Amino acid sequence: MSNPVMSRNPYFSDTRRPNNYAPQQQTAYQTDYRGQYSPEGYTQQPGAFPNQPAANAQQSAFTQQPAAAGIGATTERMTYQDAMNKTAILLGTTLVFGIVTALLLPLSLMGPVAGGAVIIAFIIGMVIAFQRVVAPALAIAYAALEGIALGAITAALELVVPGIALQAIIATAIIVAVTLGLHYSGKVRTSSRGRKIVLTVMIGYLIFLVVNMIGSFFGVFDFGAWGLASATILGLPIGVVIGAGMILVAAYLLVADFEDVNTAIANGAPQKFAWTCGIAIVMTILWIYIEVLRLIAIVASSRS
Repeated sequence: MSNPVMSRNPYFSDTRRPNNYAPQQQTAYQTDYRGQYSPEGYTQQPGAFPNQPAANAQQSAFTQQPAAAGIGATTERMTYQDAMNKTAILLGTTLVFGIVTALLLPLSLMGPVAGGAVIIAFIIGMVIAFQRVVAPALAIAYAALEGIALGAITAALELVVPGIALQAIIATAIIVAVTLGLHYSGKVRTSSRGRKIVLTVMIGYLIFLVVNMIGSFFGVFDFGAWGLASATILGLPIGVVIGAGMILVAAYLLVADFEDVNTAIANGAPQKFAWTCGIAIVMTILWIYIEVLRLIAIVASSRS
């Protein structure tokens, strides 16, 4: 189990390689997924498949030539740069909408706008999670709505905890950079068991957030800055412990995201899959930012 956005498609599974094939052998995966996900106009080398129409042989501009190792190649395959470009576009969209919201939205509208944006973004996120190929419009809409929501929330918290916006941005950038550095150095790798544990923790955390929200609304618990301010573990507010743990979980998921990108590239995923990779990575980075923001708010609340 990996990021739900990526787990819906076999291109992100290292047990299926729908675009990797030997010219003399055709498998069920090659037939099914090539037809569903390959760009329009895509054809194979004549003779690679026994029932290939003769007309395809004339489309030389899109003809696939087998590589030396017997692995198919196409000019429309996704590259690592494609995935990073889409990630940058979506992060940039979130940042721009966040800054505009924080600077221009009146304080009285921060709460309603943030709440509305979160609800709509959640609905779009659920739609994205159940799509095998994420549409660019949905990815951009999700990034924009998250930017509006986080911009409003951050601006409101900035009035209570001056400097929290800059601290959260810098801390998130450092966490992401360190995580990716460890990943590319080969010192951090995910496992099937680790991913299952992360999924379990994520579900448990979601339940905690629901209980948190309900308890705070009815005044049953003293949650304070998003996290059981009156309860402690080893002298630390339980919210701090949970927040730090969730940052580690999100960092682990970010490693999994980049591993899945590399798997999709190795599996010969079409270029349009770059949007799927981009939005998955952005979702994880934004989760890290939210947890950092929450952690700083809890620490500041406990000191006051």
